Amino acid sequence: MTCTHCNGGCSNGVGEKCGRAQLVVEVTPRHIVASSGLLSYGGDAQIVATRGEIDRVIAELNGLEGWLRAQVELQDFAVEPVLRVRLALELPLILEKLSRIRDACGHAADSYFAGEVEISRELREGTISPLPAISSSIAAVGSMFGVLGETKVSADLVGVASSITAPNSIGTLAERLLSESQAGVVTSDDQPGWLRIEKFLEPASPVNGATGSMVIPEACYVVYIPGTQNWAPKPGTNPFDMTSNLSAFSKTGFAGSERAVLAAMQQAGISADSQVLLVGHSQGGMIAANISTRFAGSKVLTFGAPLGQVSDRIIAPTLSIEHSDDPVPKLDSRPNPMKSNWVTVRQSLPSPDPIAQHEMAGYLQTALDVDSQAADSGLGKLRKEISEFSGTPEATGQAYFFELRREP
Repeated sequence: MTCTHCNGGCSNGVGEKCGRAQLVVEVTPRHIVASSGLLSYGGDAQIVATRGEIDRVIAELNGLEGWLRAQVELQDFAVEPVLRVRLALELPLILEKLSRIRDACGHAADSYFAGEVEISRELREGTISPLPAISSSIAAVGSMFGVLGETKVSADLVGVASSITAPNSIGTLAERLLSESQAGVVTSDDQPGWLRIEKFLEPASPVNGATGSMVIPEACYVVYIPGTQNWAPKPGTNPFDMTSNLSAFSKTGFAGSERAVLAAMQQAGISADSQVLLVGHSQGGMIAANISTRFAGSKVLTFGAPLGQVSDRIIAPTLSIEHSDDPVPKLDSRPNPMKSNWVTVRQSLPSPDPIAQHEMAGYLQTALDVDSQAADSGLGKLRKEISEFSGTPEATGQAYFFELRREP
């Protein structure tokens, strides 16, 4: 059987196969769902700025209405009573005109910005989630009883594959992430987590045509970070566990899975100045967002991840894909912000099963829809940046496979 990770080309440095040939990516019929259309918002600097300006004008109109009403309060008629009486008589007509202008601004924004309407309301009405503090408290109490406590972690390179084609679509990135996610499903207490890192070099030509000088290719990397694979409260060998879930919510750099991924990235040659695309599902999406704050040249692609609570720290271009009925992205009680460098895509799935809503297999189908459907300017721009991140479709590189472990 051919290894689905590397088409039979992997080795551990001594000519041996990586031992993962038994892994076969399967999408069962219940995961194949009909597309119901995508809703996206963010990513267009002009639209974000225009929406902000309209909201500012509406706020100014509200303030003006409040000021005018304050001028005709009973106690104020002792000062310039004639002018106050004239204002009081004309005020209803003035307020009606202000109300029409304000309503017109709101209707114009709602009709033009379609997808932004819901998110704008959620941002105005939402409350700050206490989840980071709650997560820290739960982890602290749990560690006293031998559960949910962080440990040391390690990352070991166990396989290398050559001639890996560059991923050139959101669907390809999702398919490779699904493959890694299935590889790390826990079947025993001593099973490690798996991580895949790809390395590509650009430009393809080593000589600059204009100057004739040699060009040192700059490497770019793609890191595939899976979601939670061990749901036991007591930490096992695989760091993609419940303990890391709580730690990732608590603070950046604390979760065992995040520390293990960073260790693997360092071994792969990724530095703070490297160009790196971080692709993550669920917990892996949170880890990707946390890690992106340390790499100036990073981009982020997430599936089913709660990122609203760390939005103030994310500066990397980010594409977040969510299912409307997936409960996990809503855990932080905050929608993703509407920013010029952040696009959120939502899609409804017909399945009533919340587990199916969250599984990476379902997100693979949505990723294919993101590739195939017409997109607005924000999504179109970021989709192109991420799809072409690793170079042309003809570009090839290497894939490194790591075992990530919690240490006793």
